Amino acid sequence: MAEQPSALGSGALWAMLDNLAQQVLSFAVFLILARLIAPQEFGLIAVAHLVITFLRQTILDAIVHPVARCADPTDALYSYAFGLCVLVSALMCAAMLASAAVLARWYAQPDLVVVVSWMSLVILTTGMAAVYEARLIRQMQFRPLAIRSIVSVTIGGVVGIVLALRDAGVMALVAQQVVTGATALALLVVQSNWQPQWTKKRAHPHLLLADAVRVGFTGLFGFISSQGDTVLISVLMGPYATGIYSFAKRLTSAVYLVVGSSLLRLAIAAFARAQGDSHALRESYVRILGMSVCLMAPLLAGLSILASPLIAQFFGMAWMPAVPIVALLSVFYLFLAANQINDYLLFAVGARSIPMRRTLVQIVVALALGLLMFHKGLAWIAAGFVIAGVVVWPWAQWLANGHMQFGFLKLARALQAPALATAAMMAVLLFSQRYAVPTAFSLGVQIVCGAGVFLTIHWMVTAVSSGAHNALEDLTRLFVSQPVD
Repeated sequence: MAEQPSALGSGALWAMLDNLAQQVLSFAVFLILARLIAPQEFGLIAVAHLVITFLRQTILDAIVHPVARCADPTDALYSYAFGLCVLVSALMCAAMLASAAVLARWYAQPDLVVVVSWMSLVILTTGMAAVYEARLIRQMQFRPLAIRSIVSVTIGGVVGIVLALRDAGVMALVAQQVVTGATALALLVVQSNWQPQWTKKRAHPHLLLADAVRVGFTGLFGFISSQGDTVLISVLMGPYATGIYSFAKRLTSAVYLVVGSSLLRLAIAAFARAQGDSHALRESYVRILGMSVCLMAPLLAGLSILASPLIAQFFGMAWMPAVPIVALLSVFYLFLAANQINDYLLFAVGARSIPMRRTLVQIVVALALGLLMFHKGLAWIAAGFVIAGVVVWPWAQWLANGHMQFGFLKLARALQAPALATAAMMAVLLFSQRYAVPTAFSLGVQIVCGAGVFLTIHWMVTAVSSGAHNALEDLTRLFVSQPVD
């Protein structure tokens, strides 16, 4: 049965609220905790997070996603998936407990034993909540998910901040994560109006095995692509460098998660509707890429230029080594958005192997450069991953342009307004940095001025471009419409 438009609109609203609430609230908590807890301790929690993220993307998602995507998932199938998730997450929890001492010796950090042991509870609550969350998403019930995010992140954040004020150190971060996960699970169970049933009815899980294998491999590639840099830094440089890098990544990824990932959701539907029509596909692509560049480029450029006063004012001098990393990762996330939009377009036109090959080449280049340059410092590892994202972009862009019958020159013309406006804004901010006093008021003035310059130049370039285009159309109509003698 088709969804009613009102239900779809309400679902979209609550879905956006869920994403926004998670990002805004978690970032606010992060801002406070970063002033109270040292980079070394953030690095310890980042190491534990890497283990959890790997297990979730490669194993739990491989169980849940095929069930949620099948044509008609039954309660018996959901119940089977729930039981399997509980079993697997319990085993993974036990594995984390068993490996805590090994990880502590590997990183030469005794505190990692306690951190990994307690964080194993997060993978347990994540596994127990996975089917509840997938079932609500499948039924377009995003309101409970948004409430879950708002309440759990708030409660977990308050617990973490209170413990940090009492000098609990890294255990404040651990408590924040454990309480957030447990609260989210409890809210999902209460709001879902569904309980798993243990029945003898066969759920035919073998039919989903092939899809589960594909999801698992996709999750593995996704983990290496998104977390390979943090893994490499944690192994080669230890928790302190991992904490600094994770901090810089958290700042820059906030722009991508709020803007880029939201527009990628639009790209899925827009490209699917435009299949078989190169003109419609090109129009949708230019619109989504243009919005991405228009919103992300000035935010990331401004963040990279103002990173030093921003970090000093709001986070403290302990995080100043992250300044060059923020600038590098700003470039990385802009090209990540462009590459992923190209991937979605290639998926839509049936070229499904190209995004996987592009990701594989990018991973190999990034890891190779990181290993070659890590002895030069943290910024050089980040530079390796940025270079890898930049060098694979022309290849993927050329393939995407071919499916749209679209050249690089036309693409440049389509993006000229945000590109020129961002360049003008960067020039103003760089000039102002030479004379600005490092205060919160001065930082606010620079942000307002930069935004004003961007909007003004963007409007001027758009107006001139639109006027020239209209004049050319009028001239064409004038000659074409003349009667032939």
